[in-house]
Amino acid sequence: MDDTTDSLREVTLHNGVSMPTLAFGCAFGDWVGATDFQGFLPEQAWHAVTQALDNGYRAFDGAHVYGTERIVGNVIGQRLATGELTRDDLFITTKLAHPAAPPHINISHRRTWDPDKVDDIAQRVRDDMVATLDDLGFGYVDLLLMHWPGSFGQPTSSDPEFPRKARATIWRTMCELADKGAARAIGVSNFTIDHLRQLSEDVSDPAYRPAINQVEIHPYCRDPELESFCREHGIVVTAYAPFASGAFGLLQDATLVAIAEHHGKTTGQIVLRWHVQSGRTALPKTSKSSRMAENRDIYDFVLSDDEMRRIDALGEGEARRTCPDPSTIL
Repeated sequence: MDDTTDSLREVTLHNGVSMPTLAFGCAFGDWVGATDFQGFLPEQAWHAVTQALDNGYRAFDGAHVYGTERIVGNVIGQRLATGELTRDDLFITTKLAHPAAPPHINISHRRTWDPDKVDDIAQRVRDDMVATLDDLGFGYVDLLLMHWPGSFGQPTSSDPEFPRKARATIWRTMCELADKGAARAIGVSNFTIDHLRQLSEDVSDPAYRPAINQVEIHPYCRDPELESFCREHGIVVTAYAPFASGAFGLLQDATLVAIAEHHGKTTGQIVLRWHVQSGRTALPKTSKSSRMAENRDIYDFVLSDDEMRRIDALGEGEARRTCPDPSTIL
């Protein structure tokens, strides 16, 4: 075992905040095939989060849109009340929906807003953060992310620059929330290089650059250019859908099977080890207790350079995504 293995359990963000390399994903949904999303199933979260805590998970990745934050807060709150855990033991991530997202996405918004008005957008972000903290039952989150850089489909505004202006407004409001103690770190999700560059130009203070960019990455969906850009700018990349949400037969891939057999591990463990050894953090999600334990058991072996290259090669060519392509957002 390599001496650096234990160091892969955590990463340090550019503002000094440490976060675990693995967090339990709290988006429970109904999928048909690889990309046909039918809706969220928050009722699955209670048992899953309970089992995740029992299996040693202390980092949880949620979002306003998932509809699970009150459940997550209640389950964790029971452990806090008994003294089994303290707030400092936990790392809680949430994501705020883009204000222009359609109503069925913004399921927990408290009032109607005009997504074409900048002042409304800023206030909506503030109100949604208050709602999230109320649902979780915490005074702050460890990481606050902008969930998407914009909305899909036709723009709601006649101003071609509005999507960019909206992102800058959301980000400035998130900076304000962080300054007030509502979040220890802030970042983005599903941002391309263009989105990141624009945000840097619009909010130029380096202290307020994103700490995280959470994007879809798995062996069949890679973006080395984006990852390189993030590394150069001190942005940690987090992989959601690290197993491609079970799609495309990823975990039965012959290359992964061969590497797993060599190490006496599962293909899922090989994929997660590939993620953290590549410098990413990852969000494995499962409702099975045995797999939760398996997913955390990835720090006692090291993939060789050749094995890393073989897994990297699986992502050559067109990316196979389970979520929409962020490059389609202006």
